[in-house]
Amino acid sequence: MRRERSDGPWADVATALLTEVTLVDQPRSMELEYRVIAVNKAGEGQSSNTEIVVM
Repeated sequence: MRRERSDGPWADVATALLTEVTLVDQPRSMELEYRVIAVNKAGEGQSSNTEIVVM
C-alpha cells in the first residue's frame, strides 16, 4: 500500500503471491509512505512498519 506522506488514504499498488514484488511507474519527487499487509484465508494481518521513500 502507498500514500503521500502523512496525508490521505492508503491505496493498493500491488498484490504478490510470493514474498516480494517489484513496483514500477511510481511517482517521482514526492515523499511517499509504503506498507505491507499480509492476507490469508483467516483474513488480513497487521500492517508492516511504514517506510518513507523519495524517488
